[in-house]
Amino acid sequence: MRLKTEVENLYRRAIAEFVVCDEFMAIELGRASRSDYDRFIANVVRTHLRSPQIVAFLYSVAPPQAVRNLMHNLLEELGVDEGAEASHPSLLRKLAYGAGLAESLPALKAAASVDIHQVVVEPLLYPSLKETGLAAMVEVGAFEYMLSRLASTIGRALVTHRKLPLETVKWFTCHSEVDIKHAEQGLENLEHYAAYYDLAEEEAVTIAEIAMRENVYIKRYFGEGALERQAGRVLQ
Repeated sequence: MRLKTEVENLYRRAIAEFVVCDEFMAIELGRASRSDYDRFIANVVRTHLRSPQIVAFLYSVAPPQAVRNLMHNLLEELGVDEGAEASHPSLLRKLAYGAGLAESLPALKAAASVDIHQVVVEPLLYPSLKETGLAAMVEVGAFEYMLSRLASTIGRALVTHRKLPLETVKWFTCHSEVDIKHAEQGLENLEHYAAYYDLAEEEAVTIAEIAMRENVYIKRYFGEGALERQAGRVLQ
């Protein structure tokens, strides 16, 4: 149970840092410029547009106890699970169109594909696929955990300050509802994964710490510059 507790603590610390960074507060409070909102939306789309592929990878390496949860997660991403209205990528495209970023979509799709390519071809930080799978599971779980707590807040900010229609921010609405369950399942899946692949608890915690060594929310949604500025503020 230490792995679950330690990872949840990593998530909480990252969220606490995320919500007080200048860029997030500007989005939430309406202090951001139109271009800042659009850049934020574009980064959200880029970050999550290929999420079905990432979840499919996790499903492929899932231990038996986690297969059912990840299967439902994948089907929801694809929009074919019971009760699903649309695929998550289609909701992201709707977000981009609603924000007037339709012309940027091809570039965002290409950038999302590059992100997948880099994950596959860059030198591995870990000695084998089992460690890589755990690190990926930690990062995917990090976004589910954060979105289950902040997706509604972000969606409201975009409606209130960026004047987007409610229908346009449905991706955020969806994640505020389904990721509460996914976040808890994700933490449990980490325990099952470590046990199934014979990862010692200390080793698994170290892998999680490496995966969360940078604030993934600030990095993905606001860029390397924001990450560096936040790191500088923490050191002061």
